[in-house]
Order: sequence, then C-alpha cells, then structure tokens
Amino acid sequence: MTQVDAEADLKRVLVSLAIISLVAVVAAAAAGCGGTAEPQGASGQKQAVADPSRTVTMNGRSVGELWMKHWGFVWDGPVSKEGYFLDYKALDADNIPSSFSGNVEGLVPGSVVFFKFCFADFDGSNLSQREHELEQVLATAKEKGLKLIVGNALPVRKQDGTPEIVSEERKFDAFLAAKAASVSDVWVYDMNSVLAGGDGFLKPEYASEDSHPNDAAFTALDVTFFPLLADVFAGKHGG
Repeated sequence: MTQVDAEADLKRVLVSLAIISLVAVVAAAAAGCGGTAEPQGASGQKQAVADPSRTVTMNGRSVGELWMKHWGFVWDGPVSKEGYFLDYKALDADNIPSSFSGNVEGLVPGSVVFFKFCFADFDGSNLSQREHELEQVLATAKEKGLKLIVGNALPVRKQDGTPEIVSEERKFDAFLAAKAASVSDVWVYDMNSVLAGGDGFLKPEYASEDSHPNDAAFTALDVTFFPLLADVFAGKHGG
C-alpha cells in the first residue's frame, strides 16, 4: 500500500467515526424529548391533569378567553386554579344555544358548567332574543342534569354604550335571577356588580383599550368566583 493510499484510508476512517458520533448525539437529543415526558403547553407550561369531579367547563367568547389566559390558559388543556380545573369551550356568536349544547355533550350528570353572554350581545333592543337564548341554555342544562352557573350581563365602557344598553342589561339580570330562583341546579354569578359602576358602565379602572375587561378586572372577579364554585360543588345556594 502506498503512502497516498494509507492516508486516504485514514481519512475514510475519521469521516466514518465523525458520522457515528453525530448520529449518537442526535439520537440522545431525540430521546430527551420522548413520549415519557409529561405533556407540555404551547408556552412550555405543563398541562393540568384534570379531575372530572373538580372540573368546570367554561363556555364563553373573547372575555372568557381573556379570563382563562389570566389563569394561565395556553390553548391545549384545562388550567388548574384554587383547587379547580377550568376547561374552556368557545361559543358560536351566530348560534349560542346550539354551540353550548355541543360544548357540554358527553358530560356526566352533575358536572359543573359556566355560561355567559358577551358584552357585545346586548345592543339595547334585543332583550327578548337573549332571554329566549338563555331559556334554551337552561333547558339543555336541565336535560343533561348539569350544575349551571350563569354570569350576568357584562358592562361596557361609557363611550361604547348607551342608556338603552344599561337598561336592557339590568332587565336581563332581573330575568336571569328570577329564572335561577325557580330551579335547584342553577347559580347566578354577579359579574356586573363587580365590574360596573353606579351608572351601569364598566368601571374605568377595569377598562382596556375597548370594553374587554383588563387583568385587574379578572383579579377582582376571582375574589367572588372561586367561593361561588365551592358552593356550587357542594350544592349550596346563598352561601
């Protein structure tokens, strides 16, 4: 074998060893991300492993999404807060009762669910429509044997609203309270009294760049929401 051939063979051996080493490094890296790790959320946060007996199915739209994000929601599983598991389900603005029914399909009787309209759902002239939709939601919850929490009307900023909207929201809240009082498995969560000022509009300190509540608003809601959950899971009214 000539010196040139020997040097060529040595180069081939070195290249082969380098390739083997690279493959080993890649394989080791892949094993560290294997299926034995606990599931991760989109931001790297671990998903909560929900206990069905402590889970609340949260039905809402943009305000509901913001509230869930306030609790740490990352779009791929329930969040754990104050000993409960909050599982978000979006409502379809064009068919609210039907989407609610689809969202709670398959829940076992006795499951706890939350429902509310968006602040944009009240325009000062559509009270009868919202009352009818609420009655459909109540009927679905009764048919499926669910424990239902209904959030009352969300206030809007003064510059976004009208006296007619405030009046309509107050009438809806009275209608909701009367309906809830007539059945055993419906609770009202009074969001309006937390977020609205005496004029019926969203308190300035709770406003964002529009009528969506800010994080301070959700912190204020948490103060009364989680004690209400304790009553609902215990089947208590007026706690």
